[in-house]
Amino acid sequence: MNSVLENVFTINGIKSWIHCIEQKVDKTSPETPLIYHYHDYIELLYAVNADGYVWCNEEVIRFKTGNLVIVNSNMPHELTHERYSEYICIKFSPSILYADETSLFEYKYIMPFLYNNTHQNVFGDKDIDHINMKELFANIMEEWNAKEPGYELIIRADILRLWAGIFRYWNKNENNNIIITDTIKTALLYIEEHFENITEAEVAEYCHVSYNHFSFLFKNSIGKSFSEYINFLRISKAERLLLSSEKSITDIALETGFSTSSYFISKFKEYKGLTPKKFRKNIKKI
Repeated sequence: MNSVLENVFTINGIKSWIHCIEQKVDKTSPETPLIYHYHDYIELLYAVNADGYVWCNEEVIRFKTGNLVIVNSNMPHELTHERYSEYICIKFSPSILYADETSLFEYKYIMPFLYNNTHQNVFGDKDIDHINMKELFANIMEEWNAKEPGYELIIRADILRLWAGIFRYWNKNENNNIIITDTIKTALLYIEEHFENITEAEVAEYCHVSYNHFSFLFKNSIGKSFSEYINFLRISKAERLLLSSEKSITDIALETGFSTSSYFISKFKEYKGLTPKKFRKNIKKI
């Protein structure tokens, strides 16, 4: 399967948490090869007037007028169309669905979309109670195109309202609830207080489980390895410090748990696509 990493959407060099597109496409030629793409956004595809297919890994999902298809973060996918079609594509960072990476009550709402899952991911106009999807997606696009003050807050609110409806639908029709075990809850709370200077072995010992068992539980529950999660927390804190303080890059590196400023700069660029200095400079232009 051919698959390519899609470029992120940026504003002044900074990765945006949201990207909204209204697509109008012709019928797909039978000779056109499928070239899958992927990204770390969650993607919402709403068929305004369409007849086609969404290809996700080996799964083929019918994409017809009124359907909503949810594509997981980092899932290879592509669209084909049986006729001229119009649809709305909303890509957003999973992080908007919770207050922060350690918010236990909200983190469960994105876990199914950070890696492959068995939940239903296609919905019709009548599936989600009290939400008019056509109206909701039209409102999102209106806000995105106009970009009036506060438009980001309104778009985020609409996505959260949709997400709440999806989870209520799942719980009613699949009798399923996302559960974070007591061990992982204990670990996340402990990590929240100590992530600047902590090891996986320390957290495993604190939770009274073996290192290997803890590693398995953590990756299986969170969808990230312990080191990936810790680095994400440290980079997130560094990002906030770069935005809200005039501290030096070296001071921020040490405060967030990186052993050297060069290692911090390397990891920050890996996660954010640019150096801390460039990030701070660009964000002041927005």
